[in-house]
Amino acid sequence: MPQYFIPSENIRNGEFFAGPDEANHMVRAARARAGDTIEIFDGKGGRYKAVIKTVADGAVSGSVGEKLPSPEYRTRLTLCFAVVAKPALEEIIEHCTEAGVDAFQPVMASRVQFDLFSDWERRAGRLNQIVVSAAKQCGRGRLPAVRKPEKLDDLLLAGGPAVFAAADGAGPDEALKALAGVPELKLFVGPEGGFTRGEMEFARSKGAAFMNLGLYTLRAESACLEAASAVLTRLG
Repeated sequence: MPQYFIPSENIRNGEFFAGPDEANHMVRAARARAGDTIEIFDGKGGRYKAVIKTVADGAVSGSVGEKLPSPEYRTRLTLCFAVVAKPALEEIIEHCTEAGVDAFQPVMASRVQFDLFSDWERRAGRLNQIVVSAAKQCGRGRLPAVRKPEKLDDLLLAGGPAVFAAADGAGPDEALKALAGVPELKLFVGPEGGFTRGEMEFARSKGAAFMNLGLYTLRAESACLEAASAVLTRLG
């Protein structure tokens, strides 16, 4: 059944109201009609069955029914990934939303070849649209946050449990054993060529764990998805 994003401020007193973008998608793409049953979510963890009452140009409204399950992983995983080119960046956001990542943190490191700092305000809107579309597709009730780029050193100095995808790391089961039960975790995936030796040594000095993703070299978008899935399926 289709799921549509209705911000929490548009759900009140047992009714919902869809603004122009979502309403047009319902009517033009999904051909929704009055009386249709749909699923809606508010981006904050609430998912509901709903029935469309009125359909007009640029607006759809209806009644909110039973609350639906909105499962989330216990571990709130922040994916700290080295900034990559636009196609890979968008794939990371899309597929890792589907995998269950709680927040996306672009990272600036020594070998990063792309600048998001100067272009962030323009890019952020597009990335948040991708998050919404991916959440709609996979049935999530909560939208992951997309954060401003930060420097690797600053993220490590902020503290908290961290794990790095690294060729010389232990396998996922071993690398994550000591992290079982942590409520929040930063997962770092490096740029093409990986993090530098100095960056890895600094991470080690801050207590980071290191996790191997297998025998072969992965593209950034593949590494992010595999690493996020490895962490969340093991830590829950």
